[in-house]
Amino acid sequence: SGQLPTAHSGNDVEQLRQQLLERDARISQLESTVKALQSSSSLTLRENHDDGLTQITQRLAVLEEKVASANLQGMRTQLDKHDNSLYVDQDTGTTAWLLVCSCLVLLMTIPGLALFYGGLVRVQNVLSTVMQSFSIACLITVLWSAFGYSLAFSTGSPIYGDATKFWLQEIDMHTPHPLNSRIPEPLFVVYELMFAIITPALISGAFADRMRFGSMLLFMGVWHLLVYCPITHSMWMTDGFLYKAGILDFAGGNVVHIAAGCSGLMSSLVVGKRAGFGAENFHPHNILVSVLGASLLWVGWLGFNGGSAGTDLKLGTVAVLNTQVAAATASMTWMVTEWIIRKRPSVLGIISGSIAGLVTITPGAGFVDLTGAFICGFLAGPFCYFSAQMKHRFGYDDALDAFGIHAP
Repeated sequence: SGQLPTAHSGNDVEQLRQQLLERDARISQLESTVKALQSSSSLTLRENHDDGLTQITQRLAVLEEKVASANLQGMRTQLDKHDNSLYVDQDTGTTAWLLVCSCLVLLMTIPGLALFYGGLVRVQNVLSTVMQSFSIACLITVLWSAFGYSLAFSTGSPIYGDATKFWLQEIDMHTPHPLNSRIPEPLFVVYELMFAIITPALISGAFADRMRFGSMLLFMGVWHLLVYCPITHSMWMTDGFLYKAGILDFAGGNVVHIAAGCSGLMSSLVVGKRAGFGAENFHPHNILVSVLGASLLWVGWLGFNGGSAGTDLKLGTVAVLNTQVAAATASMTWMVTEWIIRKRPSVLGIISGSIAGLVTITPGAGFVDLTGAFICGFLAGPFCYFSAQMKHRFGYDDALDAFGIHAP
């Protein structure tokens, strides 16, 4: 490809002609080689393409044979039956009843307990006391959804559940809970949440008038995760050690009331007495508000105990009847006890007696008959009355008798 010389002889011209001929021969040879390669490559590609089409055709034929031999209609029928069984197994009547009970139990805390405690404190502490109940309901709802439900109601160790249901993972309207397969698990989550809410709210009555709001929230959050959840799992889950020991608790005598009452006593001892305790007047500022709160507690408690029967609605009606009888009987016996000792009855006494009767019947509401409920209420009135007076003898400041009424 160099330049031709500008001056040349005859030999040079002959030599140049020879080089051009050799170059043309080389180019022709290269063109022939390229054509041969192209023909060979096209043939190979065509053969590979034909082989691939043949394999795909054979596979499609096999799949068509399998599809033709499969009983797709039968499989579809079985799947439809399985889906329908999910709804058949879930009792719509029980679901509706437990939805109502969940609302009734929430009514016990807000506004029931908030009003009951709010009327018993001095006027300057009403808003802070009501705020405690309301904020506890909000805090425990978040903790229960994130961690508490899984720690309490999933299988794990004899004390705690595992983390498989943190933030309610794998829970939807089709998943039944192993403890109650006739209702959707989200409903079970809601119903048990209401128990988790009222339990720490009960504790707040022991240290009323004297704990900072931030400290109270921190204490309630830690208490929920470290005390309430393991007690609930141990008592009500089939792998809990209290459950395996055969201890009976129909609706929360151990889980709710003993846990709250004893924790209330300990917290009142740790926090200390109110300033001026024993010297100043700490009488309720508005007993009418407390009556309204106690009435809401009584109504809500029917759902608290009645709903704990689960799908056994006949047992639930027995529990509701026993709850009503025990509460009424304890109200009368507390009132009579106070009448004998203090020479006159009081409104505070009769509503305190109703709460004592409701607390006492809770662990056995579905295990006793009408006579048993009457005996529970008859003994609860005077027993809890004297228990509430112990704080004056031993000097601890259980402000609103959280220990005196709930723990014994």
